[in-house]
Amino acid sequence: MKLPRWLPALCAIAAAGLLAATVALLVQDARMMRGRSSVAGLAPRPANLAGINVALLDAKPAAQQAALQAIAGIGFGWVRQEFDWEKLPADSSAAGWPAAAALLQNTHAQGLRVIAVLSGAQPPADAQQYAQVAAEFASRFNQQVDAYEIWDEPNLRAGWGAQPAAASYLRLLQAAYPALHAARPGATVVLGSLSPSIDSGPDNISDLLFLRQLYAAGAAPFFDVASGKPYGFAADAQALRVEAGAFNFSRFILLREEMERAGDGRKQLWAGNFGWYVQPVSGAASNEWGAVSAARQAANSAAAFARARQEWPWAGVMALENWQPAGPSGSDPRWGFALRAADGSDSAGVAALQKTLATDAAPPGEQAAVSSFATYTGAWKFSALGADIPAQGPASVEFIFDGTELALRARRANYRAYIYAEVDGVPANALPVAADGRAYVVLTAPDLQPQVTQVTLARGLASGRHVARLVAERGWDQWAIAGFAVADVPPAHATRTIAAGVCAALAVLLAGAAGWGVRSSLRPAAFSRAATQLGERATAPVTAVTAAIFWLSAAQTWGQPLTQLIGVRTETLPVVLTVLSAGLFYFSPWLLLTVLSGAAMFVLLAVRPAAAAALVAFAAPFYLLPRPMFERMFSAVEVFTLLGAGAALLHGMVLAVGGKARRPQLTLLDWAVLAFAALGTASIFFAAQRAVAVTELRTTVLEPVLLYLLLRFIPMAERERWQVVDAFLAGALLVALVGLGQYASGTNLITAEDGVLRLRSVYGSPNNVGLYLGRALPVALAVALLGVRDLRGRMYAVVALPLAAALWLSFSRGALLLGVPAALAVVLLFWGGRRAWPVLAAAGAGGLLVLLLIAGRSPRFARLADYTQGPVFFRLQLWRSALAMVRDAPLTGVGLDNFLYAYRGRYIAPAAWQEPNLSHAHNWLLDFATRLGLPGLLLAGAMLAGFWQQARRALGGLRDPAARALAVGLCAAMVNVLAHGLVDASYWFVDLAFAFMLICGLMAQLGRMVNSPAAAVPATQASSRGS
Repeated sequence: MKLPRWLPALCAIAAAGLLAATVALLVQDARMMRGRSSVAGLAPRPANLAGINVALLDAKPAAQQAALQAIAGIGFGWVRQEFDWEKLPADSSAAGWPAAAALLQNTHAQGLRVIAVLSGAQPPADAQQYAQVAAEFASRFNQQVDAYEIWDEPNLRAGWGAQPAAASYLRLLQAAYPALHAARPGATVVLGSLSPSIDSGPDNISDLLFLRQLYAAGAAPFFDVASGKPYGFAADAQALRVEAGAFNFSRFILLREEMERAGDGRKQLWAGNFGWYVQPVSGAASNEWGAVSAARQAANSAAAFARARQEWPWAGVMALENWQPAGPSGSDPRWGFALRAADGSDSAGVAALQKTLATDAAPPGEQAAVSSFATYTGAWKFSALGADIPAQGPASVEFIFDGTELALRARRANYRAYIYAEVDGVPANALPVAADGRAYVVLTAPDLQPQVTQVTLARGLASGRHVARLVAERGWDQWAIAGFAVADVPPAHATRTIAAGVCAALAVLLAGAAGWGVRSSLRPAAFSRAATQLGERATAPVTAVTAAIFWLSAAQTWGQPLTQLIGVRTETLPVVLTVLSAGLFYFSPWLLLTVLSGAAMFVLLAVRPAAAAALVAFAAPFYLLPRPMFERMFSAVEVFTLLGAGAALLHGMVLAVGGKARRPQLTLLDWAVLAFAALGTASIFFAAQRAVAVTELRTTVLEPVLLYLLLRFIPMAERERWQVVDAFLAGALLVALVGLGQYASGTNLITAEDGVLRLRSVYGSPNNVGLYLGRALPVALAVALLGVRDLRGRMYAVVALPLAAALWLSFSRGALLLGVPAALAVVLLFWGGRRAWPVLAAAGAGGLLVLLLIAGRSPRFARLADYTQGPVFFRLQLWRSALAMVRDAPLTGVGLDNFLYAYRGRYIAPAAWQEPNLSHAHNWLLDFATRLGLPGLLLAGAMLAGFWQQARRALGGLRDPAARALAVGLCAAMVNVLAHGLVDASYWFVDLAFAFMLICGLMAQLGRMVNSPAAAVPATQASSRGS
């Protein structure tokens, strides 16, 4: 059916509209979420964030007590009082000390905390003199004062008392900060509150610019919290305009962003003064702060506290302006801020604040372990480190919070302990759940190193008050609970994000539809000519550079006399030279000889890139025997793979220059393997332990994929293909012989549960022997039974004997009960056809009988029927934990080689504590899903589908008995991968990854032979053909 011409244009317009909607949604979300930073890494917030400015130093004791009692009754937790440092000399002779002492004593009696602002009319001529006064103040009142603010409004001439300068103020900080901490180590030193301004000097400097200048001058180490003055002016507390030229409550966000930009984001930002101004009916008035009605003042004051509390986890104490100013109502315009009027009546803001400030739940942000929001039951111990779990008796804590997410700041290390968590009476939804239905936190560190980490307990909760209950099991003397963290994510954020994603996806689909609709207007021929011209220009310099180095490969390709020496007359010489250079490269004790032999091997591989695949096939099981090179360790299989890939690439370039290369036709298997490599590379960005992920990407994804590409795309004759198979079995035979020799000599063995000795050959575990040899044995048997009765067939039959013996002596349950029987069944079915079914049935019955007899005598096999303890129990617990990993990260998984850290540090079930160091899920489905998420599992399925597609083509079309026997052996090997992989590793070991790609690559070659019988040609012809 022909589509209307206007449809592509309509699709393009709709795509543009949806793209615009996506951008609009993202911009709106960014605007709404600005300032709502992550709580991770922030300093703990005070339990009570509400403060108020007071001027009670000169008030009578009774007036002080009445005011402070009223302030505490409203719900304030802090008062901010200014002290003139010049009236408090360090020699204790002034009368200012008794007045300060009386006020602070009254404040302390009401349970209020104090911010003491040490300021004056003009900056001190001697910063050290100021520091001495500050230290004396801290020494005298170390029990009554919690925070010391170094001056007020140092960015304004009116506040500083002179022309402001960041350098001058920094000198004051540098003198006062160490003096205060020496006098009272636990004190909080507050940066002088910066007043909002847009000026750049000389009399006033913007608060943003001044803070930036302070950071540039190196002031960060000389204050504990920053401070600003987010007056609301004429805008409401919820106004979202955040601009340098805007004066509103949201200006506070800009100061915070300056801190984060300077790398000082852990510190809190306090508000020295904020509020909304009401013009007095009579007396002094000012236009400096804008003006609102009394009702708006009340509403905005309450809303500001609520907003700072819920939206800004980095905001600390917010000091409202003010209770009552110091000056008389007739002359001091600040009475327009006062909560209590001069006649003693309360403003409308008092009732609103009483309602807002009354809370018993922790706000978003970090909270210390010892907090008014946490109630501990049991003999807990407390210190600056946090809370320590009791060794005996009850050990629980109840934490009340206000938010949508809760995390525990846990001190973790190499010890075994658990914390069971529930929120509002149900298991915490962000944690794995044990078999008994309890959600749990593992306190063992993923890498076993001491650390404080933030473990999310619950997320996606409804906004509002929640109660979490934690019960600890073990972990005493570790000070496991370091604190709590609360976050509040508005539901609209998720809605906007999802909507933006849907719009973007629809935009891409419609854009693709539009492009498909106009495809006929493109001219492929013109593009083809342009690409050809570009290729001709680009290949000339490439050829010039590479010709001198790789003349041997060029000579081989173009049929020069050197071909007669290396390529035709003998097959022995190039094989001997390649093996000799590889051996020298790997075993040479001298760097120079290593480099020279490596260069020689590279040249030889460039001549015959198929030899690289044979070297890799042989070396794969010996990856645990690395060679030190340039202060690093590299296995032979890595070196051979990389050299072979580079040599094959240059060989292909030479072919392309000669015009003899063909563009390959990609199959489903090819696409799946390439996509697998791309996904593995992308997964690095989602891995928590990136270093190990990069290593696994290199050794089990990219390098095995290179082997597949070598097998799939380099020109390879039938003889060369069999050399690769021979090398694969030779490597497996060497593994078996090493293991049998060790078994005979009684060395390097593992003792099983019932005292049976198990060989492990070159591996660390006997199970690895079963895994690798289980892939090689079916190939040897298939070729021996189904292939041509020639020397290779007889040799393969001989090789099968030590392979089978080593497999048996490995006592690998997965190999002996699943992998090998399944693979042998495939070989027997192709060997005997219908006649094989009775044999298989008899073998199955006999095997079951033997298993029952062995189970009666061998604890190792008897425990297979025990689901309450032993290996089956632990495997079931492991699978449960692996499923929890997939549930938590369905799209990305936990990352390559991150299973161990995720399992040991988060997902291991309490009942499975005896086996914490498991690096994979022991099931091929879960292995791919946990490492790469569901996309990885999908690509694993695609690779398998591509393999069986090629297998069906090969088995249905091959007439050569040897090639068909090889195809059967490869099918049996893949069945072994899947069957044994149900209970053990399948791919994610280096040798298994290379074996998997080897099996796939060889099957791809056999499948291609069906489509192109001419592919099976003599080696001299194949070397001049493309794939």
